[in-house]
Amino acid sequence: MKSIDLIKYYISTKFWLPFRRMLMTSSPRWLVLLIDLFISYIAFWFTYLVRFNFSMSFDARRTFYQSLIFLGLSFVMFMIFKPYKGVVRHTGWVDLRKITLSSISLAMILWILTFLSRESLLPDLFNFPYSIIFLSAMFQGLFMSGARTVYKSLYYRLARQKGKPLNVLIYGTDDTAVQTFELLKNDINRHYIFKGFLDNKKNNGGRLLQGIPILAYDEIDEDFLQKEQIDYVIFTQHVADPIKFLDKTEVFVSAGVKIKTLPPPERWIDNIFHLEDIREFDLEALLERPPIQPDDSELAQSIAGKVIWVTGAAGSIGSELARQLLYYNPAKVYLFDQAETPLYELERELSEKGYVNFESILADIQDYDKMEKCFARFRPDIIFHAAAYKHVPVLEKNPYYGITVNILATKKLMTFAMENKVEKFIQISTDKAVNPTGIMGTTKRVAELIARCMQEKSDRTQFIVTRFGNVLGSNGSVIHFFKRQIKKGGPVTVTHKDINRYFMTITEASHLVLKAAETGSGGQIYVFDMGEPVKIFDLAVKMIRLSGKRYPEDIEIRFTGLRPGEKIYEELLTDSEQVEKSDHEKLYVSKLSSIDCAFLENKIAELEKAVQQLDMQRAVAILKEIVPEYRPAYNEKSEE
Repeated sequence: MKSIDLIKYYISTKFWLPFRRMLMTSSPRWLVLLIDLFISYIAFWFTYLVRFNFSMSFDARRTFYQSLIFLGLSFVMFMIFKPYKGVVRHTGWVDLRKITLSSISLAMILWILTFLSRESLLPDLFNFPYSIIFLSAMFQGLFMSGARTVYKSLYYRLARQKGKPLNVLIYGTDDTAVQTFELLKNDINRHYIFKGFLDNKKNNGGRLLQGIPILAYDEIDEDFLQKEQIDYVIFTQHVADPIKFLDKTEVFVSAGVKIKTLPPPERWIDNIFHLEDIREFDLEALLERPPIQPDDSELAQSIAGKVIWVTGAAGSIGSELARQLLYYNPAKVYLFDQAETPLYELERELSEKGYVNFESILADIQDYDKMEKCFARFRPDIIFHAAAYKHVPVLEKNPYYGITVNILATKKLMTFAMENKVEKFIQISTDKAVNPTGIMGTTKRVAELIARCMQEKSDRTQFIVTRFGNVLGSNGSVIHFFKRQIKKGGPVTVTHKDINRYFMTITEASHLVLKAAETGSGGQIYVFDMGEPVKIFDLAVKMIRLSGKRYPEDIEIRFTGLRPGEKIYEELLTDSEQVEKSDHEKLYVSKLSSIDCAFLENKIAELEKAVQQLDMQRAVAILKEIVPEYRPAYNEKSEE
């Protein structure tokens, strides 16, 4: 072995490895305290050297005794503020604040002792030059902070596992983005190179954040991402609109850049998130409800102290209505549903959140005797009617249940509400009720017409209809369906390449239902502003890419053909309807044409008789008479 190799081996085994082992081991608090005292002692002598231009032209004996006083007082301050108790490798602002408070307090005590000494109340040994007092305290704080910073830097440099560095962009410039930067910078498992913070402002003028350039988001393109070899982009802001988020991430998906996100703030612990919370992008996670803030005073006034019913409470919209209603302190919320397990889970969730002013009731709205008794017993002020059968293909095969629940039971519930002088009855409708091609949409359209006719007969109850499109994250949502197919490796099935749908989050849809209930005066159909429709094919392609797969190389999309009752394009207004703006920016009121309520009443009586006789062909024919724009795709063999 060559002599140079022997020297390297000796240094490595006798010096470097023990030093590295010591550095990687958590130091006991007493050792940190001793090191802080030693640093303080050095800082005091360094102050005198600086004060006298690095010459020994001062009284060394007197300085030595004063250094002991300085050291003793430093020990007292350390016992009070405890800067030595922090984990050195995780030194942060809290530790630096303790060091600063210790040093400032030490300077103040030395100043007081010096003042008393000059007033002949203490021996002359306690008379420190004022410049020495403040400089020594300053150097003490700087040296202690610097020592911790050096130790922390060495620790992470040595602890960090070797591997290819990851080039990262952080979307955001707020406190959360900075916290994300700090967490990644101190990650010992990976080495990150930060290429920039992304901001929505176009002109950033070369600004820096944490020494990292702030880049305009709109200027990021595939050429930049490939040139900088970006591996990850981390979105630190909670996503309120998942569909818009898909468009925002398109440039990264196309360039093969992986996307990471943070959980919504309400899931942080003590308002803090941790490194493990930064996770791979999951579109389904974006559908989790963002927090609802009870800041709508007008809505609060309309709900507070009211007895409220929610039918279909265990469903997607019904359960979210329950959550939002309980924020506004109603007298009582009664939750009706026939689905036992989901209703029980909702009850547990609300109880765990501390709500007590609600009661869950296992009931089928077709049980008219029970519903009538509930009206007499619970005396509702407002009813949100979300109970319905909603799946298009299922109702095409089983029109009986669509008619009995969505029409007949709904009409009976409205009648009970009018007879019991309920203040408001809010009917949850759907865009599939517009120019319907299936049983589901047609039954919901008939329910809209019933509500209008009920309003003409009512002298107190206000019947309000809310109409909106597909709800992201609801039971049976296309996103959940696509995710399961992608996880299995495909194929992803889409009924038609041109099919499109309106989408809205559960939270937003439920909030707009409440706003319509607050502002509505009865006999109105509120149409929600759903934004632009989304092509389901494009949604499927983006979800495949976001999962890290390629279309069509890794996962194919298979077109299965339109299902019975399904339309390519959804609509929010019938041919005879127009809308005008309401007081809310996302709510429109449909201008309604006249309706023959006597004709509707007779036809529903015929419909009920046909259903009782299980004559579904006759029932569908009657639906066509009630809703002339209905173009049925009913299969005679589906149900006799």
